[in-house]
Amino acid sequence: MSGAAWRRSPLPPVRVIRPAPWANGDDAVWTVHIEDAHGIVGRAAAAVAVMAEQGHGTTLVRGTRRDLKRLAGALDAGRASAATSLWNALEPRTTWSTAQGELRVDRPVIMGIVNLTEDSFSGDGVGSDVAAALARAGQLREQGADIIDVGGETARADRPVRDAEDEAASGARVVGALVADGHIVSVDTYKPLVAERALAAGAAIVNDISGLTLGMETAEVAARAGAGYVLNYSYSVPKRRPDAPPVYDDVVTETVGWMFERVAHLKDTGLARASIVVDPGIAFGKSHDEDLQVLRRIGECTSPGLPLLLAHSRKNYLGSVAARPPGERDLETHVSTVLALAQGARLFRVHDVEGTKRALDVAWATLRGSAGDFAPARESWPWRAGASAAHMTHGTADKEAPQGQRW
Repeated sequence: MSGAAWRRSPLPPVRVIRPAPWANGDDAVWTVHIEDAHGIVGRAAAAVAVMAEQGHGTTLVRGTRRDLKRLAGALDAGRASAATSLWNALEPRTTWSTAQGELRVDRPVIMGIVNLTEDSFSGDGVGSDVAAALARAGQLREQGADIIDVGGETARADRPVRDAEDEAASGARVVGALVADGHIVSVDTYKPLVAERALAAGAAIVNDISGLTLGMETAEVAARAGAGYVLNYSYSVPKRRPDAPPVYDDVVTETVGWMFERVAHLKDTGLARASIVVDPGIAFGKSHDEDLQVLRRIGECTSPGLPLLLAHSRKNYLGSVAARPPGERDLETHVSTVLALAQGARLFRVHDVEGTKRALDVAWATLRGSAGDFAPARESWPWRAGASAAHMTHGTADKEAPQGQRW
């Protein structure tokens, strides 16, 4: 699982196209592409009256969630390998097991960024100053961050690789201080030594951008510590651009296939499935157009049934769209965040936590709220009962609206 050369990933065993976010009722129709070289899925679908179309090595299935569960049950009965993949896609994990306990990921989760560098592309690094990192993390927590992601080396290919011992020492000092201050900490590293020291200092999660291109040692470190692990799509070793870019037939399908393949390899490290989160790797091995293709269809990246993290904040695809420098891309980041949330992403690694929290609160209330969630309380309706323009003889209101109730 090491080496810099990019190669095409196998097709995913299951690729799920979820219903539109406004069609989430029991009658919403899902579309699922299932690997089916021997026609087993097609025959099972016919047996349980689920709509299916046989293709070349795959079967395309359409149906409600109830229909697809009936199909999964039929495949289970026939001991088909597709059954597990389909069940996982239909029943994705709603918790994330970390070294500091389980985190709920059935709602939006914000990962705030603290860069311990001075050469971050976004220009917001705090260096190795522990007090500055604590102040930044405290601000992010007040703004709504659930996790603090600490990085000691920029991922930019035009900046030098930092000495692992130096990075590990400074990172462990900051992580220890953050954990003592009550933060849940993720360490953003592909280096086993840095991960090991950070976990020993109390970090709960390893956010590994390597995509296993350097081998599985960092994942093994996470497994030994019982830590959460982020598997980030990457086509090459960190901090290196190959001479020739990868050429995709379908960048989304191949990204999903890569996820299934690498998750299977992670079993060899001892990592529990409950510990793994996947990241489609925006800006890792894709053109800006391909980044946008992934975001347009990011719901398909939930096909492995694992929580989906999006690390897209201020990245250069936004610059191609909006022609703004990194420090001026937060509004554009929030738009991508909301669109990804609607398709099933639940974790968001961002610089502007306050803006992200505000955007996610409104999006979540709209997408997943129920009638009555924001209805008036019994005491709030009468506050302006009977009011009309004739009552307004002054420039200011004669009564203040109750907090949180607007009429």
